[in-house]
Amino acid sequence: MNTSTQLLPANTLLDEEGNPDYDPRRFYPARIGDTIQKYQIVSKLGWGTGSTVWLAKDTNRWPWQPNRYVALKITNCFERDRKSAKDELEMSQHISDIQTIHEGRSYVRLIQDSFTIPGPFGEHLGMVFEPLREPLWLLGRHLGTVGLPPTILKAFLKLVLKGLDFLHSECHIIHTDLKSDNLLLGFEDSSVINDYVRQQKENPPQSKKVHGHPIYQSRPDFGGLRKGVGLLKISDFGAAVFGNVPTPHRHDIQPEQFCAPELWELLQDISLLDGLRPEGDRYSREAHFAQMIGLLGPPPQELLDRADSAMLSSLYTAEGVYDSASDE
Repeated sequence: MNTSTQLLPANTLLDEEGNPDYDPRRFYPARIGDTIQKYQIVSKLGWGTGSTVWLAKDTNRWPWQPNRYVALKITNCFERDRKSAKDELEMSQHISDIQTIHEGRSYVRLIQDSFTIPGPFGEHLGMVFEPLREPLWLLGRHLGTVGLPPTILKAFLKLVLKGLDFLHSECHIIHTDLKSDNLLLGFEDSSVINDYVRQQKENPPQSKKVHGHPIYQSRPDFGGLRKGVGLLKISDFGAAVFGNVPTPHRHDIQPEQFCAPELWELLQDISLLDGLRPEGDRYSREAHFAQMIGLLGPPPQELLDRADSAMLSSLYTAEGVYDSASDE
C-alpha cells in the first residue's frame, strides 16, 4: 500500500483540529497502512469530538476469499469519551443478544468486533462496524433535488420506523439522537468500495504532523450512485438509554438544532424549527416550544400532565395558560 501523503504546513487546520476543545492527546495517533489487531487502515472516513473513523481491511482472510472492509471507530482515551464508547458497546451487545424475527433488526447497525488499543496517553476502544456509504440526507444531492422527494423519503421512513419499533418494543432502547446524520445508507455494489480503495492507494490524502501526532484529511466521498441504493441503517448508539427503568429519563437529548421534529431537514434540507429567539442571536428552549405551538397548536393536556413540573412551570402560568412572555 502506498502510504506516502502530501504533508501540509503545521499551521493548517485539518478535521478535528477545528474543534475548539481539540486536544491531540485524546486522539489515537493512527497511521494509514498500520495494522491494528487484524485491521489494516486504508483511509480516514471521518471524525467527531470523541473519536475518529477509518476504513480498514480485514487481513485475516484466505487467499480465495474476497476482500472484506470495515469501518474502524477509535475512541478517544479520556474518561468521558471512553464511557460513551462503552455505553454504545453495551447497547450493541444487548441488541445482538436478542433472538428475534422482527424485520426492524435489519435496519440497526451493530458493532461486529471490539478491542482495547494502547496509546501514548491512555487506552482507546476500537469498535468495528459494517462500512456504510453516507448519511441519508446526501441522497438528495445525488438525485439533484433539494432534500428528498416525498415518495422516496416515505419509503425510507417506513424502514426507520420498523427499526425504531424493534428497538422500542423488543430491546427497550431509546436512541435519543435520531437525526439525519445517524441514518446511513449501505453500498449499492461492492465495486464502489473496491474502486474507492484503489483511488486511495493511487492518491493518498493530505496530512500533517503535530508533535509527532499524524492528522489526515478525511475522505468520506465514495462518488456518485451506480445502481440503486444500499440498505438503510440506524446508527450511533452512544447516547442511547434503556427505557425499561423505574425512574423516567428527564435529561435533555440531542443537539439543540436537531430537536423534534428531527427529520424535517431530510425533506426540505432546512430545519423546520430552529429555536432561535426573535433577535436570531441564540437558541432558546422557550422559543423552540413557541415555534412548535405556532405550527402544531397547543399540546394535548394528557401530554402536559406527564411533563416535568419544573419544565412546565417555566412555560405555563399557575392557571395552566401558556406564558407567551417566556419566549421573548
